[in-house]
Amino acid sequence: MPYYSNLKKAMAHTYNLVGMSEIIKEVNCPHCGAPLKFDKGDIIFTCGYCGFTGLFDLSKSFTYEHGMFINQVDVDEVDKIVIDWFAEGFLKPPDLRKKGKIFEKKLVYVPLWIISVDATTSYEGFFERLGPTTPKKNQLKKSYDWVIIARKNAPFPEREYHLGLASKSPFDVSRLEKYSTVLNSEIDAEEAVDRTIEEVKSLHQYLALRDVDKILAINTEVKILEKNYLHAPIWFVTYEYKGKLFKIYLDGAREEVIVGEFPET
Repeated sequence: MPYYSNLKKAMAHTYNLVGMSEIIKEVNCPHCGAPLKFDKGDIIFTCGYCGFTGLFDLSKSFTYEHGMFINQVDVDEVDKIVIDWFAEGFLKPPDLRKKGKIFEKKLVYVPLWIISVDATTSYEGFFERLGPTTPKKNQLKKSYDWVIIARKNAPFPEREYHLGLASKSPFDVSRLEKYSTVLNSEIDAEEAVDRTIEEVKSLHQYLALRDVDKILAINTEVKILEKNYLHAPIWFVTYEYKGKLFKIYLDGAREEVIVGEFPET
């Protein structure tokens, strides 16, 4: 299963980010004066004392409206959600629920940009699947809350992660669990917007090719409606089955598994 093989590599890479950052400098929060530690490559910081969010590059526009999704899953509840997931679907081993054992669980607040867009694509091409070649033109109009993980080189199931902006709350340090890890952003709003536009255009080209067999002309206009910087509570869970370790992403806000590895039957 190539998908799960690639997912395994991606998840392993992301897990390595959680505890291996190299702290290189210390500065003070411009809001409360508390020391700020940041890692190599960080652009956006969140003060662990007052919750203020800003940019390390003080030459840029400084403050961001900062939100979060509230974690609803405590340490003990993780096990039940994962064990229930073991029993779902027909591709998993039938004894996974019984023999799968939780090995490790970490709550990490992952920085995300959610870029709200309207996208319109006009295209024309040829339809050749049935009968004679037929010219065809059409238009796609769609709206998205597009998720971009705000870390460089950090695979994350962005397309599988679905949580509406209606669920967001203002960032509140008091809502963070003492045992959680909060990752800073390495990607600013401009880069997040650029990635969103590129990925939406790629998606619409894929959708157009489901309608025509050959594209002669295509144009996509992406209108940026809103940019939200948030932290999402994600449980990084490792479990053991028959001597091998597998990893799971669990959404602490929605109380469900986003995606996870499982043994091949």
